[in-house]
Parts: sequence; structure tokens; C-alpha cells
Amino acid sequence: MLAMKKLFSPLVLLPFVLLAFIYFFVFPNDFRLQSSLATCAGTPATSTTTASGTARAAAEVRVLLGVLTRADTYERRALLRLAYALQPAPTRAVVDVRFVVCNLAKEEDAALVALEIAAYGDVVVLNCTENMDNGKTHTYFSTVPRMFAGEQYDYVGKTDDDTYYRLAAVADTLRDMPRRDLYYGFLNPCHTKPELQYMSGMGYIVSWDVAAWIAAAGELRNDTNGPEDKVFGRWLRWGGKGRNVYGAEPRMYDYLDAAAGQKPTCFRHALAADTVAVHKLKDRLSWARTLKFFNATEELKPFVPHHVHNIY
Repeated sequence: MLAMKKLFSPLVLLPFVLLAFIYFFVFPNDFRLQSSLATCAGTPATSTTTASGTARAAAEVRVLLGVLTRADTYERRALLRLAYALQPAPTRAVVDVRFVVCNLAKEEDAALVALEIAAYGDVVVLNCTENMDNGKTHTYFSTVPRMFAGEQYDYVGKTDDDTYYRLAAVADTLRDMPRRDLYYGFLNPCHTKPELQYMSGMGYIVSWDVAAWIAAAGELRNDTNGPEDKVFGRWLRWGGKGRNVYGAEPRMYDYLDAAAGQKPTCFRHALAADTVAVHKLKDRLSWARTLKFFNATEELKPFVPHHVHNIY
């Protein structure tokens, strides 16, 4: 009996040891430890990052697309992983999708996000307090050049978790664009002077050198309050960066919910075949209709109900 107790006692303790390991590495607000877990080296990753080493080396364009989200939006991340995994792989290009959150302040998020990192390797934990218009965008763009220094990306993008990008379209659009001083996205507001426009929060992409400049420009750390995308445009004007401006409209646009009485505008219209990105997918129905339009669900087999008879 004593021998049996000695045999099984380590097995009983194993779950607690694993939980302690996860909690130790993710919960502390230490940037180095968190970011080391967030990189894709040695971990599974989303299908957008499964290109072989040879394919990555032969890629004509490499894009890092960061989806700024919150730690507790587990369902949205699960949906986006499926949506991107089922897209056709970009031709001669790499588009890596990463989910970007701030410090994991809640115990449950520390443990559960750790499981996502272990399973998918696609969550980046920044050293910041979760926010929308108080510096998260700056933290992201200033962190990327250090965190992914060895990946040789050409472009860095920022988007939200209510936006659906068509990754092959992104790659094809950027393939022949400048590799320096690029500022690409949906110009906002519509019908205004170019010097007052900035790229909308649905998503924008800059060349790697612009992100490196943001990381090095110490003055920007004191200019982070306000609508994040408007502030970002102000940085570029102040620093004389992002001078190669490319507006992606009408291929980037807000989702049009005709059933809710919405009408087309300069920034919103019906789904279109040549789409780069659709924004404001706020609920499951809008996501379902969008994914169906782009044939993401065409392989779904017809449902055949199976009746279970009452055996009692």
C-alpha cells in the first residue's frame, strides 16, 4: 500500500506543477518573459505562419498583421483563427497574424491566454495597461521592431478584431508597393483635405522602417492620448514619415447592414469580390454573411439530422 502511494503521489501533483508553471511565466508584468512566450519560434502557430522555411525564404513580400484585442475576447480570437486558417495561402508571400493584448491583469486571463499561447503561438502580450486611446498603438508599433527583429518583415499592420482581412489580397496589393516610407489603408474622413486625413482604425499598414522610427522617436511617448489612429497620422506628419500614402478605398470599407436600414456611404458599401478588408463585423450574423460571401463556408457538408429514440 505504501509503495502504491509513493508511485502515484507525483502524478497527483503534476497538474498543480503545470498550473504553477503557466501562472509564473504569463502573469508577471515582465515584458521579456511574456514576449518570449508570444513568439512563434518552437511553438505551434496559426495556418498563416505554417509556410516552410524554403517558402518563407522565397517570399516576395512579408507582412506582420497585429490584431489589437483584449485578453477576455476568447470567442472572437477563435473565430478569427478559423476564418484566416481557411483562406487560401497567399502566393509567394507570408502574412503572419498575431493577436495583441496588454498585460494580463486577471488571474483567469493569465491562465487561459497561456493555454492559447501554448496551443497556437499567436498571442503577443505587451507591457501596457489595456486601453483604446491611451498608448496601446504606440506600444505595439514600438515593440514590434525588437520582438520580431529576426523575421525580416517588409510591412507591419495594425487592425481590430471586428475586421476581416483577405490575406492574399493584402499580399498582392503590397507586392509592388514601396518598401520604405509606406502608409497604406483606408483614408479617413472621406472628402476632406489630404493633409487632414489619416488611416482608419479598421486597419493600416506601414513599412518596417516606419515602425522602427516610431520605436526610436522618444518624443512620441509623450503624445499618445486621443483617438489612436488620428494620433498615429499626426506622428507621421510631424516626423515626415509615411510619405508614400496609398488609400485602399473602396476595397476597404465598413460592413453594410441593409436590414438595419443602413445606406451606402463613402466608407460603407455592399460586400464586393475585390475586397481587401471588411470592418465593423460586430456580431455573429455579420460574420456569417461575410464568410459565406467569400466562400469560406462552401465546403460545409449538408447537415443530416440523426434522431435518437427514447429507449425508456
